[in-house]
Amino acid sequence: MWSTYSPPDIIEDTPPFNDIEAAFGITIDEDAALMLYDMHLDEAARKIIEIRFEQFPK
Repeated sequence: MWSTYSPPDIIEDTPPFNDIEAAFGITIDEDAALMLYDMHLDEAARKIIEIRFEQFPK
């Protein structure tokens, strides 16, 4: 992902988030990117599933 010593100024629309968007077919906005950046992996996985259901309800 990103360096923990020198994180980027803007994290949305960066290669790691672009990869997540492509893998799950979702769009990650700035607010979601900031939340995901600060989460542990298990929390981030649940948030990605939540975003997917919000963007593509059954």
